[in-house]
This record gives sequence, structure tokens and C-alpha cells, in this order.
Amino acid sequence: MAILRPALCVVILLAATASRGAGQVLAGPEGPVEFVGLERWSASELLEAIRQITPDQPLHACAAVMKGQLGFADAAVRGYVGPPDHLGSERYTVIIGVEDPARVRYRTAGSGTIDLPEPWQALKSVAEGDLAALSLASQLARFRNSPEMVRQLAAPFGLDPTALDRVWELTDAMDGEHDRLLAHEILANDASWSVRATAVSALVNFNNHDAAWHELISAMIDPDARVRATADAALRGWARSAERRAVRWDAARASLVALLAGTNPYGFSTVLRVLAATEIEPAFGRQLIREAPDLLLAHVGAEHETTRESAIDLLKTVSGQDFGADLEAWSEWLSVEPDEPHESRASTRKARTRLQNVAEAGIRGAGGNEGPLKRF
Repeated sequence: MAILRPALCVVILLAATASRGAGQVLAGPEGPVEFVGLERWSASELLEAIRQITPDQPLHACAAVMKGQLGFADAAVRGYVGPPDHLGSERYTVIIGVEDPARVRYRTAGSGTIDLPEPWQALKSVAEGDLAALSLASQLARFRNSPEMVRQLAAPFGLDPTALDRVWELTDAMDGEHDRLLAHEILANDASWSVRATAVSALVNFNNHDAAWHELISAMIDPDARVRATADAALRGWARSAERRAVRWDAARASLVALLAGTNPYGFSTVLRVLAATEIEPAFGRQLIREAPDLLLAHVGAEHETTRESAIDLLKTVSGQDFGADLEAWSEWLSVEPDEPHESRASTRKARTRLQNVAEAGIRGAGGNEGPLKRF
């Protein structure tokens, strides 16, 4: 019996996790609205609270209300537009809520001021004057030799491609080992958001260094949203690049656990894609997920395909299995120790099923489950 005790502790955790937080969908005037990650709130209660506080505010701006006035530790809103039909394009909105403040752990910015060489000074001016160009240049660096592709990708953002060319011209002069070390020093110690964002852009030159990947992941929990957005763009560019490679992630454990737990939910899907694209070592990946499974499993349970696919892809990479969107199967896989005997797995599965049923009954009693689509 003592052998089963650690596994059963995980079972208890995952039994509750598997049944809470998964997507709750309401029908809105512009298309479906899905809430992911909710624990104590129901979707209808949260939506009503948002409407009472800001009745005239568009829904895509509600993250600030959730954090500032409704007690959420963190929140994010994602909007997706489907293909147009004769009625126009339908918008699908995904709202991610993190209620537990213990799961949100942004790092503390440094308090120093680091002297910058000339190309760094010029790029800092770009960060302060045109952050969108800086971020997009970081994301699209792989297309820089395809002017027509850059033009097409920059057009929806209203950006002149020459603004991206200027960023690339500056970062080309920041590709020495001293620049890489300076970027690490800045991100650890400098108080200025724009200097830290500049350092993030400089690190785009160094995707052959594991330490640069680790630093960008750490920048995803920077206290300033502008630094986080720049890091997010750089990581998305790297994850989609043909030059991506396997990365050892153990040195970035603390930042990864913070992100998987719910810090910076705007960047959650990016982190999942990066870990899958860089072939995270399966045993380490499993450890990370078991430390912070809630939001990942909530994404697996999302109705919206794009929202759930990055979570499923990471689980497939780590497990070597493909359970699709079967939330129960993934919860069971996580709840079993890798070297647990077959007989113990059967006992664990039965215990997990009983505990999950109890958890689901408790959540229904608390009003957590929503019925079919409700219109607001």
C-alpha cells in the first residue's frame, strides 16, 4: 500500500484538474465566447460581472477588468476570425482566467542602468518609438530575404517593411559573443523596459545557444508586458523556423513552471509550441507538467481547436502517445508513475475514476458546469 501512496496523491490532484477549468462556451453577438481555466467562477457569472462593471466595453478588453476589479491573478483574451461567408466573418473569443495568485509569479526587474554601445542605443530608440516593428522584426527574421513575404505579413499590422529592415540592420551589428553576454546581463539587471526589450531582440541572433532560449523564456515572465510581448514574438519566430533544434530545458525549470502554472496566459500557447518544437526531453517534460497540470489540461478540454492543439501537441511530444482531445486519457497518463507495474496502474485508474466522479459532483454542486450555449 505504501507503494501506491505517491501515485494516489497525484491521482487526487489530477482528478480535480481533469474536471475543472475546461472550456465553457457562451454564444455572443459576434460569435462564440469560450472561458478556459475557471475554477470558482462559472462562465455566465463572470460574463455578467464584466457586463455590470463595463457595459460598453468590448469583450476583448476584459482582461484588465478581470485582474483589476474581479480578483483574478492573471487573465488573457484571444480573438480569432473564421473564414468569411455570406453573413460575414464569425469571431471566436477565448478568455483565459487564472484565479489562484500562488500560480502567478512574475520575476522582479533589476534596478541597475547598463551602458549601451551605439547600435544598442539606436535599437532602444526603435523600441521606444515603434515597439510593433521591433516585435514583428523579431518574429519574421526568418523571412528577411523574402521581401514579398515580409510585405504581405507586415501589411495587416499597418507596418512599412522598411521599418523591419531598419531593425534587422541594427541587430546584424549585435551578433558577437560580447553582445550575447550583454543581453543576458541586461535582462538580469537593467531597470529600463526598453533596454530589456532591446536585449530580447539582440538574442534573436543566438538561437544556436540554449542559454538564449532560456533567457527568452525567462523574459516571458518579465514584469513589463512590452518585454513579454517582444519575447513572445521572438520565440514564435524561432519555433516556426526551419532551423529550430532540440534544446535542453532543465536550466529554465523555474520560469517554465511559472508559465505552465498560469503566469502570463497571453504567452501560454507560445510556450507549449516552443517546448514541442524543441523536442523537450520526455522525462523532464512530464515532471514539469505534473508540477503544473491545471491550465494545460484546461486547454486540452477547450472546444476551440487552435486553443487545444498546442496543449495536445506538447503532451504527444512528451508521452509518445496520441489521445487527441481525450482529457480523461491524458489525466490518467499523467497520474501513473512511468515505472509503475501494470497491476498498480489498474488500481490507480480505478481510484482516479472514483475521485474524479467525486470532484465532478462537487463542481456541479458549486454551479461550475455550464449547459449548452447560452446567449448574452
